[in-house]
Amino acid sequence: MDVDIQKIRDLADLAIEKQLLELEVADGDKCVIIKTGLGSAPAAANTMVVTAAASPAVSAQTAAPAPQPTPAATAPAANELTITSPMVGTFYRSPSPDAAPFVEIGQSVAVGQTVCIIEAMKLMNQLEAEVSGKVVRFLVENGQPVEFGQPLIVLTP
Repeated sequence: MDVDIQKIRDLADLAIEKQLLELEVADGDKCVIIKTGLGSAPAAANTMVVTAAASPAVSAQTAAPAPQPTPAATAPAANELTITSPMVGTFYRSPSPDAAPFVEIGQSVAVGQTVCIIEAMKLMNQLEAEVSGKVVRFLVENGQPVEFGQPLIVLTP
């Protein structure tokens, strides 16, 4: 199989720039899967695996730094509930920069109430609470990139 290393490097750079966990590109019988390791264990955070159909996996080191947890990112207590990100994107507390946040610390949240926006690929996805409770703390800052399954907001029932 003919492999264009520069194209693979360009795809890897794109995956890191867009903070993707994984990028898969198929062209006929050829397939390239790039796993950036962003959002995974720190030991594997800088490892990228590139595979192609009918060929062995190739590993390469990237220059992307591992995402650092925010100071507010503490583990929730046993009686606390966590709202997590359903996708990779950018976390926003309000519908626009000059608007009031959807929820504040100390505010009660009902099931179905919008609590934040996750921007992914220029689409603004409103995240609704699946549980009700009182907002205790935010685990990410406004405008911060988030990963799939990353805890965002801590509530008490």
